Amino acid sequence: MLRKLVAILFISIFIASCRGDDYYNIATFHAKNGNYEKAIEYFTKAIEKNPKDAEAYYSRAYSRQTINGDNELVIVDYTKSLEFNPKDHEAYMNRGVAKMAIGKTSEAIEDYMKSIEINPEYSIVYANLGNAYKLNFENEKACENWKKSIELGNENVRKRIERYCK
Repeated sequence: MLRKLVAILFISIFIASCRGDDYYNIATFHAKNGNYEKAIEYFTKAIEKNPKDAEAYYSRAYSRQTINGDNELVIVDYTKSLEFNPKDHEAYMNRGVAKMAIGKTSEAIEDYMKSIEINPEYSIVYANLGNAYKLNFENEKACENWKKSIELGNENVRKRIERYCK
């Protein structure tokens, strides 16, 4: 019984004295173990301790996105992350995915284009851009981007090309 009380006291003191990095590390541990709700809680605490932590905003957005959370909140977090780290091509791509999920295809295309501008070798973003163009009935552009995605090593779009591209 005494051991449990000491352990609880120790954990309470540890959490109360946590810095933003400590919360971030705890959140990352939870995310790596698939406990995204708990990860979001600790990423939020990390942000409260360090409101300019681009990685904490990115990771909270990614965790929310992984559990199909509120895409509006996902977009807010990626936007905040990009405010502090404007060269993060994955944040642009992932924000584009969230925008597509809520029907903002044109805005998603802008994000995908920005991601490509930063890193033109990222195959997945071309696949996503192709999907966005397909939703906009721009089949030629869709096919161009799917082909570029394959050229960069992403074979996952081959069936789309076979089905939609002549």
